[in-house]
Amino acid sequence: MTEDRKDRDFEYDVVLSFAGEQRVYVEEVAGQLRGFGIRVFYDDYERANLWGKDLYEHLDYIYQRAAEYCIQFVSAEYAKKVWTTHERKSAQARAIQDSSEYILPVRFDSTEIPGLRSTVGYIEASNVTPAELAQLIRTKLGPRARKKYFPPVPDRLYSALEADTHEEQEAVLEIAHSFMASLLRMSKPERSLVASIFAVGCTSEMPDNVHIELDLLRRDLGVTPAEAIATLKGMSSIGIEVEERHDEEGHGDMITVRWLDMRVHEIDSLTENYSFTRSTEIAAAMLEVGLDHYCMQCARDRVEELDFSDLASIDGTA
Repeated sequence: MTEDRKDRDFEYDVVLSFAGEQRVYVEEVAGQLRGFGIRVFYDDYERANLWGKDLYEHLDYIYQRAAEYCIQFVSAEYAKKVWTTHERKSAQARAIQDSSEYILPVRFDSTEIPGLRSTVGYIEASNVTPAELAQLIRTKLGPRARKKYFPPVPDRLYSALEADTHEEQEAVLEIAHSFMASLLRMSKPERSLVASIFAVGCTSEMPDNVHIELDLLRRDLGVTPAEAIATLKGMSSIGIEVEERHDEEGHGDMITVRWLDMRVHEIDSLTENYSFTRSTEIAAAMLEVGLDHYCMQCARDRVEELDFSDLASIDGTA
């Protein structure tokens, strides 16, 4: 392995590989992990994402490359099924490539699994509750710095946006992930500029826009008004819209900035309505809530790393 596992950017912290007969137990483990803020690949959480994909190819990527650890729930049923065999082979390929522990077995019985040596340490499912197993997984992951991280349950974001129903929360989550994708496409200076505007700009005109004095940007970031406007206009392809204006009360030249979710929606009307009416509000809330505990320099560091851990009240890194 060319780099330490802790320094790699994984999409998930753990992936779960199991037979359907053990779903009740595994589902409770997945729920506990999600509650800890741990990013878990569990098929029921991924239905929309898996829809239409070539599952053979996609699951090979998931179980070989997408996570820090693979939790393998061993049983007689697991050994017989076609898809669990595919997941197992992908996970074993990763373990061989890394030459280090990757597969963490949890045994429901003593079934032999090809490629899984009897000397590999394992957990007996009969000896631990799902909650206890989730805590063991959390301990195994250990404390770590977050990069490109969005929590599975951003309850502080939901609270700030007064998204109380399950449907509203699902809509917020989709749009937040879309904004995260836009941030990933930005250069570091672009990301810093957008974050500064959305985190400290005036939000009185929500959900339409955030507005801010250009002189404030110059003082905070050291960029001229012309540079700020040119940079923002250069991000139109990822949803950033900017408009220059002069405040009628004479406070100086200002700009209004919007972020529009650029996805083409083939989903329910509630999410689509949220996307077109509240996308700027959700983006601004992500940055305001996610950075409100930090000084300006630390906030910039969090933005640079794209660490949105603080959108959740429970930190999965502890």
